[in-house]
Amino acid sequence: MIYYPDCPFCENSNSALSIVDVEINGISLKAICCNNCKKYFGFFQDVKTQIEELKEEIKSLESEVSDLT
Repeated sequence: MIYYPDCPFCENSNSALSIVDVEINGISLKAICCNNCKKYFGFFQDVKTQIEELKEEIKSLESEVSDLT
């Protein structure tokens, strides 16, 4: 069973939470937002997307290096 907490600000039901993209001081984050009161109460980094972007950059660099040889 998965438990989703109520909003700590407005105590809205547990089905009213969503994950949204935010940027704070130039850093891209994901935030947990209440759909009722629109307040954020949790932030985390989307590491998976960052890893995928780095993999693409590495592939690009590898292809450039192989073109030089």
